[in-house]
Amino acid sequence: MPIDIPTDAARVSAVLSQGGIAIIPSSVGYGIIGTEATALHRIYNVKRRQPHKRHAIIGSYALHREMHVLPAEKADLVRLLTVDLNLPLGVIAPFRRDHPLIARLDEVTVAASSMDGTIAMLVNGGPFQEELVRVAAAGGRAVLGSSANLTGQGTKTVVEEIEPEIRQAADIVVDYGLVRDGWPRASSTMVDFEGMRVVRVGACYEVIRDVVARFAGVDWPRMDLPSR
Repeated sequence: MPIDIPTDAARVSAVLSQGGIAIIPSSVGYGIIGTEATALHRIYNVKRRQPHKRHAIIGSYALHREMHVLPAEKADLVRLLTVDLNLPLGVIAPFRRDHPLIARLDEVTVAASSMDGTIAMLVNGGPFQEELVRVAAAGGRAVLGSSANLTGQGTKTVVEEIEPEIRQAADIVVDYGLVRDGWPRASSTMVDFEGMRVVRVGACYEVIRDVVARFAGVDWPRMDLPSR
């Protein structure tokens, strides 16, 4: 069967709006997501996640521009990486508490998704994520979650690798096969744009590092590539 992103995104959005949990693909790995507080609490429990771990917003470049607050030169760098060069990126930045999608969330969920006035968002996670975020935002809901795996067991690049208890917790699973940017590291490269520091080395790190050095003059550590 051909992949039908609009139909699959609509199906997932309908499940999420009823308090359900979904496992979805991104370009950097499979995620487990929800939009309602009860679903996010269930995700914490099934992943055996520690309280200090935060949800991330599953976002898009458009949502990043609406929600994050960055000076022009840093905002331009995010655009260069995610739009011009089509790279996936986890962006940590100050956010607008009055944004309608944030204002809808209860205080417990906001606290579980932010730290010191910043919030993390996966930007440019692939076409399915872009469509789902668009549909959910049109319905007034933010999509939040994390990688679809038990805590500490690593982001999965195919559905078959996801632990059975994680798969069973989901009300819907979208399986698009092996993700595009899962080698040599799955999960997004996460950058704190306030301090211009790498929080997590992940997908496309070597390319992101080179771009940031060339265009922003910031030198991040080199990482050895694993052998195939």
